[in-house]
Amino acid sequence: RSADTQINRPTDLQSFPTYRFKANGSVVVFDGFLKLYPQALSEQKLPVYSQGEVLEAEKIEGIEHETTPPPRYNEASLIATLEEKGIGRPSTYAPIISTIEERQYVEKSPSTGSGRFAPTTVGVAVNDFLVKNFSDIDDIPFTVRMEDSLDEIAHGKREWKPMMKEFYEPFAKKLEGVKNADRVKIAVEKTNENCPQCGSALVIRVGRFGKFLSCSTFPKCKFTKSFEEETGLLCPLDKGKVILKKTRRGRRFYGCSNYPACKFAAWKLEEIKRPV
Repeated sequence: RSADTQINRPTDLQSFPTYRFKANGSVVVFDGFLKLYPQALSEQKLPVYSQGEVLEAEKIEGIEHETTPPPRYNEASLIATLEEKGIGRPSTYAPIISTIEERQYVEKSPSTGSGRFAPTTVGVAVNDFLVKNFSDIDDIPFTVRMEDSLDEIAHGKREWKPMMKEFYEPFAKKLEGVKNADRVKIAVEKTNENCPQCGSALVIRVGRFGKFLSCSTFPKCKFTKSFEEETGLLCPLDKGKVILKKTRRGRRFYGCSNYPACKFAAWKLEEIKRPV
């Protein structure tokens, strides 16, 4: 049982700012497992206060506390959230995940841990654009309503033409107004490398086939080269660096940087045990 106590100010301190003090304490009202394990008992009784009582502070200290942010989604938690919100169907979960990965909206960076998704600069730019210009469509309630309407059409309970007309007419007008909107600038990641052609700094950009290194003065200087995302692990065969790679179909895997001399590859980081 816990108790909160509000301490009121004396009448002669009415000109001072108002503060609210909270006192936490607990007392045992039912033994439960403590009957067999009394060592776990940690009782903190509260003193008895009376209204209008003047209290003296023995010590005042400021303690900073930050709330831990919620963990990023992985495939399992993303699918669980889609199910909870009523978005998609079991047959569409895999295409949803593959789409956001293939379009470079998210990535499974080794730094996120446990295969969790992290937004890319492209994903952040696309999200900001949609929220700014299509906030009534880019939200969960709209998606749920749309899927419910499509289900009604599939079961013959609703005609598809009136439903699509109701959606498309206002959407088409908004689309016309957005055509002249400012282009979204995709942020770039800075590196410590310099361009071998002009000496300017190299930056990491995101293209159709993933990340690559490019001169920061582009299009004035068109130098580019491939970008190797290191995992901080060593190849168990020749101790080369293990880097992130992609198959021709865009599926991510981890391989040795010494390829083709070393053909080691793994689908998951957990399969590689040797840290640098």
